[in-house]
Amino acid sequence: MIGPPRSAPELNVGELLLAVGERLKAAVRGGHEHLQRPIASQAIQKPGLVMAGLWEYYHPERLQVFGKSEDQYLRQLAPGPAAEVVGRLCDGPVPALLMAFGLEPHPVLQVECDRRGIPILVTPQPTDRVVEILVRYLAMRLAPSVRVHGVLIDIYGLGVLILGESGIGKSESALELVTRGHRLVADDSVEIREVDDQPVGNSPGLTRHLMEVRGLGIVNVVELFGVTSVLESKPVEQVVRLFRYEPGMSVDRLGGRHETEILGHRLPLIEIPVAPGRNLAVLLEMSARLQLLKGHGRDASRDLQAEINRMIGAQAGETPP
Repeated sequence: MIGPPRSAPELNVGELLLAVGERLKAAVRGGHEHLQRPIASQAIQKPGLVMAGLWEYYHPERLQVFGKSEDQYLRQLAPGPAAEVVGRLCDGPVPALLMAFGLEPHPVLQVECDRRGIPILVTPQPTDRVVEILVRYLAMRLAPSVRVHGVLIDIYGLGVLILGESGIGKSESALELVTRGHRLVADDSVEIREVDDQPVGNSPGLTRHLMEVRGLGIVNVVELFGVTSVLESKPVEQVVRLFRYEPGMSVDRLGGRHETEILGHRLPLIEIPVAPGRNLAVLLEMSARLQLLKGHGRDASRDLQAEINRMIGAQAGETPP
């Protein structure tokens, strides 16, 4: 198992604006001084049915998105009932309220949000687009995560996470793989999050597209090899652990099936001994090719074992299963 998940990362409304404000084309209509309000839930809510009376389904900890139906419902209410609905809607840890279609907030809603310090964001985007942008970002930003010391690289379209002790040759191998046309995702520190029910790795912003190579220092992969040499993120589909080979050490020579776990997902694990004269880049390419073949039902180790069992059974006069 590769490390326990870290506690849920913190996020507030101001950080959300910095991340997706441009795509939303959002403007702040109130609550400028309360943009530090925390966002704890990956889910969002359209409170139309809740406002109509189904308060048992209300989740005030979620971002609340107002579309045309919510706005029209509120505007057809008399001032008293409107104030009651808005008061109940704002009675909780609401991070922010987003008005889609460029709708201006109802005066009662504006006053109540100002009183309670709830930011109101107005976006010209339609409701479905607002929901899509928010859900995609929150799923990535607030997903369970773990940070590992290693290298993540795309080899033949397969996301390969390379692990091993410091100085064993992870970055040098990745650099050679990049020169062969494969694509770097992260070097030294890999941030892995669960996205769409699979572990997805990327690089922390500070070290994105950078590699540390002993003797050369820090190199910028994009400047050296172009934009096609990197990826922003990649699902982790195979783990390769490099270890130093010592004379007399027992090593698996038949390529048995091994697994490790990342964020609750079982992933194939390959352990490659490192010794002078071994070309790690070629071995890593081969491990990726073998994994891709296994995905198509081809496994040389399994086929060899089956053939050995068949021959032993034939010699013993038995019918193999």
